[in-house]
Order: sequence, then C-alpha cells, then structure tokens
Amino acid sequence: MLEKELKIVILMTSGPKTPWRCATPFYIATLMAAQEADVEIFFNMDGTNLIKKGVAEKICPSLEGNCFSANGQKPKTVYDFMKDAKLAGVKFYSCKQAVDSMGLTEEDLIPELDGIVPASEFALRAMLADKLITF
Repeated sequence: MLEKELKIVILMTSGPKTPWRCATPFYIATLMAAQEADVEIFFNMDGTNLIKKGVAEKICPSLEGNCFSANGQKPKTVYDFMKDAKLAGVKFYSCKQAVDSMGLTEEDLIPELDGIVPASEFALRAMLADKLITF
C-alpha cells in the first residue's frame, strides 16, 4: 500500500476512432484505485464519445474490432472496463466545452459520470495532482 494517498488525473482523449487505446486507461485506473490512490478520469476530445450512452458498450479494445475471442467467448468491452474502474472508486468527469460542442445533454451521458466541468477545472486538478497521465 501507499505511504500517502496519491492524486492521479488521467486525461482521456482516445475514443471510438482508436478502440485499441480505450481499455488500458480504465484498467490502470482500477489498479491505482485498488492501491488507495485518488483517481480521476477527465474525458475530452474523442474521449468524450465514450461517455455517450451505448457507445463504449460497442467498443472492443482490439485492432480488429471483433468482440468475440477465438473460442467464441465474448471478451470485455470498453464499458466493462469503465464499470470496473467505477467499482474501484475512480471518478469520471467530462469537459463542459467538449460536451457542449458535441450537442450532448446530461440525458445523453452514462450514469457513471460524476460531473461535467469546465476545462479550467481540469487544468487546476492537473496542476494539483501528483501524477498526470494522458491517453
């Protein structure tokens, strides 16, 4: 375990256009939260698409985009990785400007989202964090 609680901020700009990059941030966030780190994921750019209802459920983190493994078993979707992170205590925030520019409303977004904040709030959180990771 950690000697002190670390504050980790992950900037998630990867989204449906790069599915092979979408599961790892949530997996790493889950592992960090399990070690008692305070972890937040901030969605921006294409990453904002992951918080639209129904989108992450259809994304498989493979280059082929095939949601079935060789033995016919259905592997985890990006949304499954996101739910694991939430269960571990990871907080999800989105950039207000990104949400507004995409014409999204709160009703369009997944229930796991903890808040919609301005980019200035992300900048402050990033400056105060012990670690900033970008995907």
